[in-house]
Amino acid sequence: MLNDYFFWFAQPASTLNNYDLAAGYIFAGLVVLSIIGWLVNKFVVKHPITKKLINKWATALFWIGLIGLIWFGFRYQAIPIFSKRIWAGGIIVLGLVWLGFVKWYFVKHYFQEKRDYDYNAVKTKYMK
Repeated sequence: MLNDYFFWFAQPASTLNNYDLAAGYIFAGLVVLSIIGWLVNKFVVKHPITKKLINKWATALFWIGLIGLIWFGFRYQAIPIFSKRIWAGGIIVLGLVWLGFVKWYFVKHYFQEKRDYDYNAVKTKYMK
């Protein structure tokens, strides 16, 4: 069903089906995960470079989830042009691209930045 042209581009029925509800739950879950990430970042994590990484993840999850919930609201209200499923698919694809850039930062830059920060912290500590 997900590979059907009609599923993505046709005007959906005025009632929500299981796919729409699942998308709504996923988007709400992303917002909740971002809030948990921000709380962990504020109260648990002490290293500033790790805080930067968690903040990148939480911000991406928050905006993907919030825009998805806005789409779900349009879908719930059955607003004709904005309630099409292609919008939800676009939100998911763009969100995956954004999270891919955050993952690229983690793989390529995070460990080097953390190593440099720790080295400079030790160097500053003993030079005083």
